[in-house]
Amino acid sequence: MITAVHLDEQQGLRGGEQQASWLVRGLAEHGVSNIVIGRAGEEFVAMHPDRDDIHRFALPLRGELDLYSAWRLARITQHCHVDIVHAHASHAHGIAVVASCFGMTSRIVVSRRVNFPPRQHRLNRWKYSRPDRILCVSEKVQETLADYGLHPPQTRVVHSAVDFERALMPAASRASLDVPEDAPLLASAGALVDHKDHANLLDAAARVRKVFPNLRVCIAGEGPLRSALEARRNALGLNDCVAFLGYRADAPAIIRAADIYVSSSWSEGLGTSILEALAAGVPVVAAEAGGAREMVIPGVTGYLTPVRDPEALADAIVAGLTDRQAAQCMAEAGSKLAREKFSVERMVQQTLEVYRELTA
Repeated sequence: MITAVHLDEQQGLRGGEQQASWLVRGLAEHGVSNIVIGRAGEEFVAMHPDRDDIHRFALPLRGELDLYSAWRLARITQHCHVDIVHAHASHAHGIAVVASCFGMTSRIVVSRRVNFPPRQHRLNRWKYSRPDRILCVSEKVQETLADYGLHPPQTRVVHSAVDFERALMPAASRASLDVPEDAPLLASAGALVDHKDHANLLDAAARVRKVFPNLRVCIAGEGPLRSALEARRNALGLNDCVAFLGYRADAPAIIRAADIYVSSSWSEGLGTSILEALAAGVPVVAAEAGGAREMVIPGVTGYLTPVRDPEALADAIVAGLTDRQAAQCMAEAGSKLAREKFSVERMVQQTLEVYRELTA
């Protein structure tokens, strides 16, 4: 039996932590003994309370050079005879490699979910040279790491997954969103942070509204840029058009209510909200960030535009709203692609293959 530690220092249950949660449950069903390590009181360390076969430890995890947490991790791996330490976030990656300096002999696996190139300095070079495998959530992430000097077999593509049961939750009613039944509705979901580029979406919406005056846009997500984005919305005269809904656990329900899902990011690892829209059979317009092209095949499964190009984004949205039949045909092809290539079981199996390689 393989014993694996899953390490994550993040607060809350964001996209990466949700992927880790699905992975832990799937691995357990394949006979892996799982140990979850996170911050006390956080959702990560408390995942799957219904399973008594998951062991849990809380550590401070105060940054990637937290020597105490690294030392404790090393002791846990020795006491529990851990084969694999799987770090699911950047600081967890750092703590895992530091733990190897305290006598930890477990093999190190890191999930790389962002497409930012690592910084070029000596500490980072050491940090990224240490993992036995880096699991890239998209081919684009693997290409970025190759430019940094990291290549197979150290890097491996294991796509993020979509939970079809979650993606197909019942659609939110237009009334609950304060959207008229006859209004074209765009939806977007993601944290209100710089690389999600909601400003791009707002600028595009202002252009689309000239063609569809009754347009509505619902944006699910919270973050530090909310005030600035609301100010931009107001400056564009979109007060009655764009609604910032804040964090919504039922984001897929909002996506399913929409005529088009829009991803306006200039940087993504993969883009799991795009996956949820595809799985739900909702037409997708996406900026070509990160692994978007691996999901949104232009003219086949959706509309793809250059990043930071609100005019092109608006043109694609108008095309989707004008030719609803073509948009829906692409959405159906996208749903099929999501099922074939991005299932949770596929992610679990590919990760398990890596674990078995390292423990052979």
